[in-house]
Parts: sequence; C-alpha cells; structure tokens
Amino acid sequence: MAQFQLNKQATVMTRLTELLRIKVIVKLQELGEVSGVIEQIVAPAIADDLQRSIEMTQFKVKLESGETVTVPGSAFSKIEYAITQS
Repeated sequence: MAQFQLNKQATVMTRLTELLRIKVIVKLQELGEVSGVIEQIVAPAIADDLQRSIEMTQFKVKLESGETVTVPGSAFSKIEYAITQS
C-alpha cells in the first residue's frame, strides 16, 4: 500500500510539473478573468485525483500585465495545454 501511495504522489507531481509554462485563464476577484502563465508550483497538494490535486495546489502565475500572483488551481477557469510542433 505504501508503494502505491509513493507511485501516486510521483505521478501527480509529474503531472503538476507539466503545467509549468502553460497559459491559463485565472479568475481574480479584483480583476475578473485574466490571462497568465504558470511560473512555479508554490505548494503542491496530493489529493485523490489529478483534478482535485490541481485545484488544491498553489501556483505562481505571471499575468500578461507583468504582475505575479499566487493562486490555487481552483482559480483557473481554463488551462491551455501546450501543443508540440512537429
């Protein structure tokens, strides 16, 4: 059981790391919906599934305005996954 938990944590951390440098739309109370790029995972969270882990994790996001904010993943209204070019 402990090995399963370690594998689960490693998988979630890998997936969270894949979100770095990805464009997101963030809902901020004072600004509404704004666009930015995830720069850092500030406080990772491991939950029962990936979606909940993302929602609970704290991310540092650089907004298009240049301002940097720290928000939970639950503030993301959209995650624009990168498309690799061939």
